[in-house]
Amino acid sequence: MKKQRSSSTIYMKKTKLYKEERMNYVGVDYHKRYSVATVMDQNGVILATKTLDNRIDAFRAFLKPFGKAKAAVEATRGWAIAVEILEQLLDEVVLAHPGGVKTMAQHKFKTDKIDSRILAKLLQIDWLPEAYLRDRVNREQQLILRTRCFFVRLRTRVKNRIHELIDRQAEPIREHARTFSDLFGKKGLTWLKNLSLNEPYQTLLSRLLTTHESLDEQVKGSDDLVAELFKTDPDCPLVASVPGFGPFFSVLTKVEIGDIKRFPNSSRLCSYAGLVPSTESSGGKTWHGSTIKQSNHWLRWAFIEAVIPAIVADDGLRAYYEQYRRIKGTKIAKVITGRRLCGIVYRILSQKTPYYEQTPQGRGYLRAG
Repeated sequence: MKKQRSSSTIYMKKTKLYKEERMNYVGVDYHKRYSVATVMDQNGVILATKTLDNRIDAFRAFLKPFGKAKAAVEATRGWAIAVEILEQLLDEVVLAHPGGVKTMAQHKFKTDKIDSRILAKLLQIDWLPEAYLRDRVNREQQLILRTRCFFVRLRTRVKNRIHELIDRQAEPIREHARTFSDLFGKKGLTWLKNLSLNEPYQTLLSRLLTTHESLDEQVKGSDDLVAELFKTDPDCPLVASVPGFGPFFSVLTKVEIGDIKRFPNSSRLCSYAGLVPSTESSGGKTWHGSTIKQSNHWLRWAFIEAVIPAIVADDGLRAYYEQYRRIKGTKIAKVITGRRLCGIVYRILSQKTPYYEQTPQGRGYLRAG
């Protein structure tokens, strides 16, 4: 005869199943040397709060008793370290937008413990303002491209310093420097290296040229990485078909955008790139100001920098630019044309079609603009 289970046994098993299935919420306030983590259950009850070293074994020992959990990390400097640790331990990790968290959590006191509890609470009630969490490959590509930009900007500053140093010399030297179309081309650099100046200018010039040469090697090395990214991503040649977008800008644009599906329309992408004006509306009146500041500055820079080569290469874009330049001036016309380029890139990545499509007669016409 089959033995019947008692009601107490069934209750204990149901309770155990409930404990296994319930979700806990973890708020992690990340810092360079440590993190403060708070675990909250689905009813909003704080289960534990602890300061942890930023090591996976410390997080594993702290989170192990709580079973199934979901964590939130604020997108501050170095957030990728905490995310990569938590992704190995928990079911889901989300990235919190710092500005949104600050707006929603108004507190008179601010401590690491309070910040971690706020993150856990917003996650528990499903009010957490999320930021886009890039995958690890995309983060590494982004680091490569932004580091290249860093080297290029440093090299530009060194070039400007050398120009300033030459401008301090006698007229014959300044006049000779003006004969070079590019002072940092092959002939110009040879002249600079053989130039003899009075001290301390000679020492300063030598040091600046050494720095320029080192930075030039770093930029060339990063160009090889950019070329590799261009070959491996099928979307990059599509973006490169847009006038004004070479290999570097196409790779930078694709990497900074990430997954194009996260933007429901081109207006959202333009807003993310900081190419739309700020707007204030009250009492039936609307004011439009300068472009929004909270945006992806790298995308904004890429789209605006691409405007001049784009209008040189494409008659339609040139006419569009000139239409606004006559009315609003050069600076605003560049932003407006950059916004148009942003819309074109959105349609290209969404439709997977290049900018031009050849007709039977061989003449190209605008496909995605």
